[in-house]
Amino acid sequence: MDDAPESLQKRIQELEAENEELRLACEDAQDSLVGLEQAYGESNAKILRAEMSSMELEQVVQACTDPLWVIREDHIVVRANRAMLAFLGKPLEEVVGKECFELLDYSHCKTDTCPLAMTTKRSSSRDLDIQISGDDDGEVEHYILTSAPLVTLDGSPGIVVQLKNISSRKKAENELAEANAELQRMARLDGLTQIPNRRAFDEKLKQEWDRLAREQLPFSLLLGDIDFFKKFNDTYGHQGGDDCLKLVARALSSSVLRPADMAARYGGEEFALLLPGVGIEGALEVADRALEAVASLQVEHKASTVSPFVSVSLGAASLLPSKDQDAADLVALADEALYNAKEQGRNRVVAAPSSSSAASCEEGAA
Repeated sequence: MDDAPESLQKRIQELEAENEELRLACEDAQDSLVGLEQAYGESNAKILRAEMSSMELEQVVQACTDPLWVIREDHIVVRANRAMLAFLGKPLEEVVGKECFELLDYSHCKTDTCPLAMTTKRSSSRDLDIQISGDDDGEVEHYILTSAPLVTLDGSPGIVVQLKNISSRKKAENELAEANAELQRMARLDGLTQIPNRRAFDEKLKQEWDRLAREQLPFSLLLGDIDFFKKFNDTYGHQGGDDCLKLVARALSSSVLRPADMAARYGGEEFALLLPGVGIEGALEVADRALEAVASLQVEHKASTVSPFVSVSLGAASLLPSKDQDAADLVALADEALYNAKEQGRNRVVAAPSSSSAASCEEGAA
């Protein structure tokens, strides 16, 4: 019995030690449990945030009325809005997960100018004017393709692409451009004869003079007017005079054969024929054709004293353009030659005396 208290005391100590170990183990378990709860909570929060971000992005994507989709760096489509599905004519399951160039194949696909490649390379948004043919009627539609870099929800780099149909705007722009071009053309046409007017003549005269001065080629000009035109008007009336001007303009235009040449109404009953790159010999050949073309019209002219039909007088001049002269010198020479043609009896061509010294090399046959 004497040993009982001592053994009991030892047992109590052992139990107390076991209790301490158990308490410490419980504390460790509690700490682990708290840690697990915290980690689980954070994980749930991340999942929730990801789901909310996905929902927000989906709302933004679907709110866009233009076709829009999100493409990963490997060309896989990860998101597309209803407008894009309608544009492609495919359900969602046939779009998401597919390569973009399988669904929308146009000239920039699989090239260095691919919007995906360009946007990811430069890390900046860009606009591209593209044309896409319709499947049904083959009509070309114009779009602005806007692409911008984007990191997808799974962390993959990619782009967001929007297509905006600008066909109506393009059509309006083209119509405006055509209207402006027509206005520019009409501004350089004589309203009555429908051949180039004095403005067009002056512009081409300067342009060709400068060009030929650089190339050192001759420049010839024919100036002419209808013989006794005032008397023709007095005899046949202004309507008859207008008809005569139109016929003569057409005949003179037919006498210049090269695209570079120009027949223009110089003013009133006067006409001018510009012959860039042509020497005086070639100019006189054109003048002979012009005289014959007008004579072949056989427009009656009872008041003329040189012919029973309408005729013209022509003055020819040719110069080799240089910095020491300007185009006005060529016009003055041709005008003087025209005066001489009238003085010598009309219905003829007279060359300016100084024209014979012009360079004889020519750009092409007149």
